[in-house]
Formats: sequence, structure tokens, C-alpha cells
Amino acid sequence: MIDEDLAEYMLDAASKHTPVLAEVRLESTSCMQLALKAGQVDTIASSQDAGMNVKIFFASGVGFSSSNVVSKAEGLRLVRQAVSQAKSARRKSPCTLSAEKAVRTSWEVRQKKSLADVTTEEKLDYLRSLDSAALKTGVKVQGRYYDLKDWETTRFFGNSEGSRIKSFIPRMKVESYNLVSAKGETEQSMREWAGSGGWELKDEWNLLEVLPDEMRMLKKQIEHGKRVKPGKCDLVCGSEVTGIAAHESCGHPMEGDRIQGREMSQAGRSFISEDMIGQRLGSKYATVIDDPGIPGSYGYYAYDEEGVKARPRYLYKEGLINEFLHNRETGSKMGLVSNGSSRAESYLREPIVRMGNTFVAPGDFEEDELFGTVKDGVLMNSFTEWNIDDKRYNQKYVSREAYFIKDGELAGPARKCTIEITTPAFWSAIDAVTKKVRFDAAECGKGDPGQGMSVFTGGPMLRLRGVSLR
Repeated sequence: MIDEDLAEYMLDAASKHTPVLAEVRLESTSCMQLALKAGQVDTIASSQDAGMNVKIFFASGVGFSSSNVVSKAEGLRLVRQAVSQAKSARRKSPCTLSAEKAVRTSWEVRQKKSLADVTTEEKLDYLRSLDSAALKTGVKVQGRYYDLKDWETTRFFGNSEGSRIKSFIPRMKVESYNLVSAKGETEQSMREWAGSGGWELKDEWNLLEVLPDEMRMLKKQIEHGKRVKPGKCDLVCGSEVTGIAAHESCGHPMEGDRIQGREMSQAGRSFISEDMIGQRLGSKYATVIDDPGIPGSYGYYAYDEEGVKARPRYLYKEGLINEFLHNRETGSKMGLVSNGSSRAESYLREPIVRMGNTFVAPGDFEEDELFGTVKDGVLMNSFTEWNIDDKRYNQKYVSREAYFIKDGELAGPARKCTIEITTPAFWSAIDAVTKKVRFDAAECGKGDPGQGMSVFTGGPMLRLRGVSLR
């Protein structure tokens, strides 16, 4: 149970120091994790965690303090520590925050079947069924590891402006690690499926069919895959490749703290600058949205960690740089309000600017239409490796599943197809986008200390003209 009276006590204590703003968060999480390795139980673990934090804003700077001890005495200590940090800070310019309306509300993600009601044995049986399905393919899978994690988190947020927000969100994810061998060679697959909701999520993922298909595909890549002749050709990106590009080369460089030069270890850097709003970065087909409000998504939230209501953010709009991701501080520095982009991994970490669910907007093409005008090209359906520099400008993707395209038709598998390209070149090469959007779950890393954040990446298929592959 969350002690809301404790939050009020801490806010009252903070208000005596007359800060610009005081925020208090209380959190409680129950978690279960199970893993199967080569058909044998590898992990069974459950945990309960609870804690709180306080963040204090003065004109001179910001103080943040957190603890897994929940008591009035500890709350008072956290307030004093955060106040001391904020007062001793020496910002070059005053710390300001965007004006936001106080909110009093509660929100939750409902479960059709509560994660807490599913037994350990039922969860293990599910993992065993995945392992069995992989074995029945007849494919030689030397490494098989399946991990299931679910957790339910209750939070309470309050600030000195009068916001009070209660929330409850259950999440569940399955990770699979498989190493397929054939003809003396290997290919690996690391996949993740996750969302917000209850035990019913597993039915949406249909992994009893998806995983065997993955094993057979990897075997086919080894046995029949051929290397791409280095040079320029047309490239069709599957939704998984579309999604990683949207996340890495649009979402991250559009984070307000990166753009404003917050210390590199916290947020990295960006090739984007504040004065680039409205500048063309890609073709008219390049619209990238970050939307935390997608029901059932892994990155779902209704209000961010500063009590600001979440909404879709159009980062690139028809190829133009349109909007940055902001919290109250970064928004204020640009004369804007927050767009609800403040998130934290847990009560132990300071909320920073983060993505929710980042994807390319759908277009007007059917999927088979993308291939029709491609005389010589490649479909990169999924990736096994990606790299991008700290400015989010130069990037590289290596395929896990790829196929040649010859005269508008899919041909044999293309193995380890690689594209190295700049961010503007990638988005400018798009000349067609399909109607159907698909999503993949991912863990986004950022911050120091590092924070992993639940997100969706995704989009439709994209067609890029005349890009260099090898």
C-alpha cells in the first residue's frame, strides 16, 4: 500500500524551504521472473520492492534524493538532502520550469487475467511449451534460453503545485535467445515480446508459432543465404528495421536534454540543434511519432513522472523536424511547455527525458506494391546488429532475415546484409511507406547511472531508393 499521508508530510517539509517546485514519488512493485535454459529450470525468483524519492527545484539548481526505506524520518532526511543539493548547485543560468496545470487523477492498466493470479507452475509450463515447440522443428538449436518476467507497479506522485496522481501498471515480457547451427555455421536470434496488461498478453504474441518460424528461418539463412554484392540498390525495410531506425536516429536525437547539451554521460549528444525546427531532414514520407498512449504497449503511460498528461509527439513530420521531446525544464528553456516526456526506471532514479513508443507513421501502399518497381534490391526484414554514434548521425544495421528482390519479386535469402548510412540520408531515401504498422518491444538505455526503459519501436515497411549495401 502507498502511504499518501507520507507524501503530504514530505511536501509540507519541502515547502518550508520555499523552492521553485518540490516533487515526491512513492512506489511499490511486485515482480516474478522465471527462466528455462536448454529445457531445464534456470531461474525462479520473486521480489517485493518499495521506496520513495524527492526532487527539489531552486533557481540555483536541482536536488534529487531517493531511498528504499519508507518512513517519516527517512522522508525528512531525503527532503533535507535534496534541498542541500539544490541550494549548493551553481547553474550558469537560473533553473526554470514550464507552467503546467495541477492534476488530481488516477489511472491504471486493466488485466483480463491478473498476473498475480497465475501460478509459478503455469508460467513454467508456458516456457516449457515454447522450448518444446522449438525442438519439434527439427532444427538444430544449440542454445535455447527463455525468460519470462512480470511485474505490477503502484505509484503516487505529488508536487507543491497541487498535483496528486495515483497509477497502477502491470507489465509482462518474454525474451528468447536461440543459437541455430547448420552446415558448421551458426546464426543467433535474440527476441523480446512485452506489453502492459495481464497474462492475456501471451495469446496476442502467438509465440508457439512465431518461435518455430524463427528457427526455420535462421536455418534457411545459413543453408541458402548469399552475400549481397557491395554497391547501391533499393532497400525495403521490414517493421523491425524501421522501428530501430525510428528509435535510434529520430527519437534519441530529438530528446531535449541531448539537444541542450546536458552532460554527455547522462544523455549523450545530438546532431540536432534548437534552431533546426522546421528544417527538412527527410522525404515527405518520413513522419515519426512518439506516442505513450498506445493501449497495451510496453511504453504505455497516461501521465509522465512530472504529472504532465502524455500525448503523441510528432518528431519528424513529412520529412521536417517538427517537435523535440521535453520535460518541464527543457521545454521552459525553449519557451515551450512539457510534452509529457519525463520518465524514470524506478523510484531510485531521477526522471529524465525519455521516449515512450516511437514509430514511423503509416502510408498508402500495400506491402506487395513496395516490391513491384524494384528491379534489383533487398528486403531487410529484421536486424541482428545495430550501431550508432553518440550524435545519432552515423548508423549501421546488419540483417538477421533478408531476401533479394529481383524484378519485383522476392528471391532467395540474403545473408548478413549491411547498411551504413547517415541519419539524413536514411530518411531522405524513403519514397514509399505501407499501411500496416507493427510494433516490437525493446529496452531503451540512457542516463548515468544507467536506466533501462520499456518502449515500443515499430512502423510499416519502408522503401529506400539507391542506398549503399554490402
